[in-house]
Amino acid sequence: MEEARLDTYQDLFDVELALGRHATVVGELHRLVTQHRFRERLWASLVLALYRSDRQADALAACRTARKTFAAELGIDPGERLRELETLVLRQDASLGAPAVNEKRRARQRLDNLPAALTPMVGRDAELGEVCSLYRSDGCRLVTVTGAGGAGKTRLAMAAAARLGERMPDGAGWVNLSPLTQVEQVPGAIAAALGLEAPAGEDPLKIASRFLQARRLLLVLDNFEHLENAWPVVLDLLTAAPELRILTTSRRRLGLRPEYEFELAPLELPPLDPPLPLHRLREVPAMKLLLSRGRAVRPRFTVDPGNATVLTRLCHRLDGLPLAIELAAAQLRQLSEHDLLVDLEASLAAVPAAFRDLPDRQRTLTATMEWSYQLLEDPERLFFVQLGVFANDPTTEAIDAVRVTLPFGALSTEELLSALARNSLLRRYTDHAGRRRVSLLQSIREFARNRLALLPEQHDVRRRHAEYYLALAERLGPLLWGAGQVEAFRVLHAEALDLRAALLWAAGPGGSTELALRLVGELWHYWELTGDVTEQQRMAVELVEATPDAAPQLRAPALSGAATLTWTLGRYNQAAHLHRRALQAFEKSGNSPGVAWTILCLAVQAAQSGDFPTAERLTAEAVSYPGASLRVRIGSLVVLSRQAYCAGDHPRALELCRACAELTRRLGDRWLLGVVLTNLAESTEQAGDYDGAELLLIEAISASLQLGAEGNLAAFLDSLGGVYASQKRYDFALRLLATADSYRAHRGMSLDQAERRRVDAIIDKARAEAGPIRFGLAWAGGGRLTVRQAVNEVLQRQPGLSGTVGGSARSASPAVESATDPAPWS
Repeated sequence: MEEARLDTYQDLFDVELALGRHATVVGELHRLVTQHRFRERLWASLVLALYRSDRQADALAACRTARKTFAAELGIDPGERLRELETLVLRQDASLGAPAVNEKRRARQRLDNLPAALTPMVGRDAELGEVCSLYRSDGCRLVTVTGAGGAGKTRLAMAAAARLGERMPDGAGWVNLSPLTQVEQVPGAIAAALGLEAPAGEDPLKIASRFLQARRLLLVLDNFEHLENAWPVVLDLLTAAPELRILTTSRRRLGLRPEYEFELAPLELPPLDPPLPLHRLREVPAMKLLLSRGRAVRPRFTVDPGNATVLTRLCHRLDGLPLAIELAAAQLRQLSEHDLLVDLEASLAAVPAAFRDLPDRQRTLTATMEWSYQLLEDPERLFFVQLGVFANDPTTEAIDAVRVTLPFGALSTEELLSALARNSLLRRYTDHAGRRRVSLLQSIREFARNRLALLPEQHDVRRRHAEYYLALAERLGPLLWGAGQVEAFRVLHAEALDLRAALLWAAGPGGSTELALRLVGELWHYWELTGDVTEQQRMAVELVEATPDAAPQLRAPALSGAATLTWTLGRYNQAAHLHRRALQAFEKSGNSPGVAWTILCLAVQAAQSGDFPTAERLTAEAVSYPGASLRVRIGSLVVLSRQAYCAGDHPRALELCRACAELTRRLGDRWLLGVVLTNLAESTEQAGDYDGAELLLIEAISASLQLGAEGNLAAFLDSLGGVYASQKRYDFALRLLATADSYRAHRGMSLDQAERRRVDAIIDKARAEAGPIRFGLAWAGGGRLTVRQAVNEVLQRQPGLSGTVGGSARSASPAVESATDPAPWS
């Protein structure tokens, strides 16, 4: 059957060539000779078609390619016909010319009214190939390219029509539906695009159907979304013309049985972390388009080490939407890329109209979103607007909890989400934990947020949003202190942006200070685990200072959290003051576990400042206080071990650290285990066991990687740097120390005096041994690494450790018991 089909194709090509249609068959012949390299008739037809299309050089190249293919793969020469053709092409023999066309049977004119592309299409080669390949599927005659506004559907359709039209004997026709306002106008627009005139009173759809009945062409219907009730026209045309192919663009599919949908996603984005090398960054589609359009207004515009991070963030802020990138790139005429990013992070509406030749609906991003918004039904609009309350990709559970108060009638959340997905306003997916989520592009989310500000029910929506995420924090926050912390941290991390949004609203004008205090009291340890606490510390301190009359049971956890975050940033006096106020609040509320915990915190700070008598007294008081937890006992051992270490009693310090590590492993808190193992590693290093100290620090890193938290990784790098310096591995030691120093500098964090002296001593020793040149190179290289990259380098140097940051690193620690120890004051 395959042989018969190919023979029939070959007969058809002979007829087409005899009819003078050489130009229309070149593309199809190219495809077939690629798939069937040893069919000489196909090669001969291709050579003739190229020669008669005034492509004599390509015809000769085809002859030689055929000869090489036969010789290399079959070990034979081509047949006599191909050899003769090559000779005739070389002589430009007149016998190769196209036959004269009989005037009574002239070849009919091809349709070709495709608009010429004004700018090159960038970054869509794969998508173009996929759209064209759909028509090769059995029975595929209708394809709809869907996608969000500004995704580049029209531009892709133009490129696809140009490529597909070469293979269609009767060409390709383009119908722009965007100016139309009535469904009844569609048949007339199609007839006009085909060059047909409809006499008064005659149905233009019937005229177009008769014209297309015996033709093989591609018809493009661009911007179908606002005329979707014209779908019967599409069905009538497909029914009347069996060889017709139709390509439509729309923000939602037509919903027809013969329809194949191609959903056009935004352009591929470059990763934020780790950053790509410049030569690879330039080839990422979103960056490639930004550079291309940027050079239109700034000829020497490029990506370099100084702006790579900014341009990468620009691509992400613009969602990879081609229209957004083009509009933003036009502003580079008067703005630097840094200033443009600042404006865009404030609002995407900051991108003004830049091009006169765009339709009104695409002059600005806001106009593009407005076009999609007006296509929705009233219940869908209300639902869409309330999605603007979410800062990130919400779960369907969260959406259902927030939308309860809005008057959506009988429509369920599932039905409304499906409607918005059909309109390319959101995408639905299941995350790694199996939770169903909804994703909106930032430009769409911002439009919904701005609309939400005009909604009478916005206060209720925002309160429900805050209450939902507070309930989530109250459920998961206590789990961060024990064996269940890994899953709890991952869930909270996935919801971090919405937790922040809930706190911003609750602490702001018109919010709820009670909700805000409860959020801080539950989330401060999560923030501590992340290591990114600057904004959260400021908000927490401002909140507790602004609510002196709040109930003690609300203030106590918030004060404790504000104190710890302040201590993390190196503001020790302020932290001690806040902890003393937290102690008073815990005492007033009768929270004994909270009192014991806060006394221990004060003991740790006293030890850190060198006041060991006070630290010892407070430690004993904390351990003996009613309700003291296992965590308090572990903390007391930490304080005592540090006291012994600083006093020079290293055997005692080592003994206490080992006992502390054993208790912590029972607790199952990977974050605390990292702290304890760092102290144990320092005592092990002091004893001269550098390999043992290194293994302990690798175990601490592995525990943090299992948790997914970065808060302690910089401290681990400092300690590893000290171990490697003691092993005379100075270059690597300096790289790690530089990374940790850069990490703290970017976050406004500082070391306490004793730790600062220790780290400086390690750096000075390594610098003296390495020399100024090696030091400079190693320090500069480490300063450019993120903490994740540096930790990955450490793991890659460890035999048997193949884990990477963000993956599942193997832990060197024994199996963690399922002991639980909830939040210290619960």
